[in-house]
Amino acid sequence: MPTFALHHSHCPEECAIAIAAWKGFRSPLRGGRPLGSCVFGGHRLSWIVEATDADAALAQLPQFVAVRTRVERVREVPLP
Repeated sequence: MPTFALHHSHCPEECAIAIAAWKGFRSPLRGGRPLGSCVFGGHRLSWIVEATDADAALAQLPQFVAVRTRVERVREVPLP
């Protein structure tokens, strides 16, 4: 299954909206613990997900979050 990195950004005044968007939204990501930078002023959240394609990866996010998210296909890179 392909792996994708989802990088969401929002404005400082949208933090509560980005969290509230999950209420009632069914997703395998609900209850998860994405990496976030809001408390440090970055206002970004990131997830690593498996999905058949980029659209399916974004579909795991509520609309408010998805439209503000950049999606990249990624894979593990072995380091020497």
